[in-house]
Amino acid sequence: MNEYPDSELVNLVCEKSEEASDVLYEKYKYIVDIVFNKYKKSAYYLNIDLKELKQEALVGFSDALVSYNQEKGVNLATFISLCVERKVRNFVRKSETDKSRITNSAYSLDALYGEEDYVREKDKLGTSINDPQVTLEANENIENLTKAINELLSATEKEVYELIINDFSYEDIATILNKDLKSIYNTAARLRAKIRSILE
Repeated sequence: MNEYPDSELVNLVCEKSEEASDVLYEKYKYIVDIVFNKYKKSAYYLNIDLKELKQEALVGFSDALVSYNQEKGVNLATFISLCVERKVRNFVRKSETDKSRITNSAYSLDALYGEEDYVREKDKLGTSINDPQVTLEANENIENLTKAINELLSATEKEVYELIINDFSYEDIATILNKDLKSIYNTAARLRAKIRSILE
């Protein structure tokens, strides 16, 4: 089964072939390791069990195989990287939120707001961050920028861009895409120039 192309193996995974899943895991498990190692420090800080973190990475890997659509023109390695990254990041963020909630609830419930605290909180409620019109305009700007970027970048540049904005290092991107590190630096420089031209 090792001689099958990735596209065929993904189809077999969708048909519940465990053998195809194992072959793809052996081929791309380095991606799970990259993302896992990236979040290890956060896991220690948040007291997350590393087995749970690894499990989330593996779930992200499985999700990627099931939802991969080769017609969208995205490299399988890139797609797996993004799925595993998002799954693990969401898990870590949830743990961070839970830890913050527990820490905040540990403060005395008897403490009363002073007048200054009340004024500060009141000021927060009036900021433009909470203004639906400002939020809507910001979202529209982001959508327009994303569309312009997607139209301007080549397929390889899009993959590198997606991995960069998901905080993968250039070294990790080179490993994921099986490319020379210098090539990744060059691609990143090109896409930065293209994005700069959109913003000017």
